[in-house]
This record gives sequence, structure tokens and C-alpha cells, in this order.
Amino acid sequence: MGALMIIMAVILFGAPLFTRDQPTEAAGMLDRYNPVLPQETVYVATGGCSVEWVANAHGGRDYRYRLPSYSRDGRERKLLLQVTDKPLAPHAYLAVRSKGQTVLSWRRVKASQIPVAARHRLVSGAQKNPDRQ
Repeated sequence: MGALMIIMAVILFGAPLFTRDQPTEAAGMLDRYNPVLPQETVYVATGGCSVEWVANAHGGRDYRYRLPSYSRDGRERKLLLQVTDKPLAPHAYLAVRSKGQTVLSWRRVKASQIPVAARHRLVSGAQKNPDRQ
């Protein structure tokens, strides 16, 4: 019984080391069901990010964005954000509620609503990539 508990602890606490910065559906699924991962809000800019689309089950499109996100204190994490039927506005800032690699929800925000460290990273990214504003 003790060995089983140790194995479970290693899996739960070790999985985020393998899923971090893996913007894939598989990493998102692993993180979604991991009870030890906390939820957090991260911030993204939509301009200049990679987007692909796939047909979805109800005849529309799912848009998949692989993009850098920044935590309140400016730590970077790559995420996969999937939107159904309508692409994101091209030059917007979003607050994304995530649990590891899982995107739980998102909403559009003004730049002034983004914490300073995250805003600084987003702005410096926009200067490196003029398509992102």
C-alpha cells in the first residue's frame, strides 16, 4: 500500500514537469485531471501568434492558438488556446484562467488591467514582433 502511495505521489507531482510548455491537447488533459495543480490567471496577446484551424463536430471550425502566456510575476508558459467557430480578435489582450496546460476560460482585457510584470513581457514581445500590438 505504501509503495502505491509513493508511485501516485510521483505521478501527480512529476507530471507537470513533463507537461509544462507542451501546448498539446494531451498535456492539457493530463493537467486538467491532476488534483495537485493550482489554477492561475495568465495573460496573452493575440497578434502575431501561430493559429491553425480544424473542422469540428458541428460543421464549424475550431481555431487553435499556440502562444506565450505570462503569469502575474512575468513567468512565461506556452499554451494551446482553442476557440470554437470564431477566431480571436487579431490585436487583443486576454486574461486566461488555466490549470497547468489546460485553458479553463478566457476573457478580453485592456492592457491597463494586466499586472505590470506580465504587461512588460507582452509589450517587449510586441516590439520584437510588430504584428502583435
